[in-house]
Amino acid sequence: MKLFRNTEQFKKWWINRKNWTDGYSGPEALNHPHRQLIVRVLRSFRWLSLMEIGCAAGANLINIAKAIPGRQIGGIDVSPDAIEKAIEVTSAVYRGGFFKVNSADDIMMSDKSTDVILSDAVLIYVDRTKIKKYLKEIKRVSRNHILFCEFHSKSWWSRLALKWKTGYNSYNWIKLLEKNGFYDIYIYKLREQDWEGYPWNKYGHLILARVSKY
Repeated sequence: MKLFRNTEQFKKWWINRKNWTDGYSGPEALNHPHRQLIVRVLRSFRWLSLMEIGCAAGANLINIAKAIPGRQIGGIDVSPDAIEKAIEVTSAVYRGGFFKVNSADDIMMSDKSTDVILSDAVLIYVDRTKIKKYLKEIKRVSRNHILFCEFHSKSWWSRLALKWKTGYNSYNWIKLLEKNGFYDIYIYKLREQDWEGYPWNKYGHLILARVSKY
């Protein structure tokens, strides 16, 4: 991927991407260690429905459906080709999933329409000038919980260094979520065996929080 610097550049790149096999729907993608952590967290509380923003070719959704059957799950993505692939690969595991070509800052779903919103390496592409809009939309759609796998750092300098080196965005998710109406926030730092290599081994975290009703 090119070293992009803003949300719209990243979004355009993902929309135009054509290859959604192997790294996004093959065995390596399906079996990536961090996906098992996501499943483990989802098993820790009760829920019936989940929507993944930026679902790509559906690797997380396949793992979730296999490990926690009988739930209503689906995904959105800015890429039409990704959604087409996600529908194809998930149909072998479960039927009736909701899939739509959509951006996470304008989710075409009704208020409080799903128990959980999942984001896995999506908000790293969202600039600080736009992140509140994304969180507002996520909060509108989710009834109970959010689960993020994103870049987190309490240090402003560390976040700036990441942006300079990679173009990706890191946030102080505890502070940011509290300011935007989320609570009961839990943070888990990914280990090297969870996601090997920089920047995930330094910045990668799982973030679980509850959604305010107001």
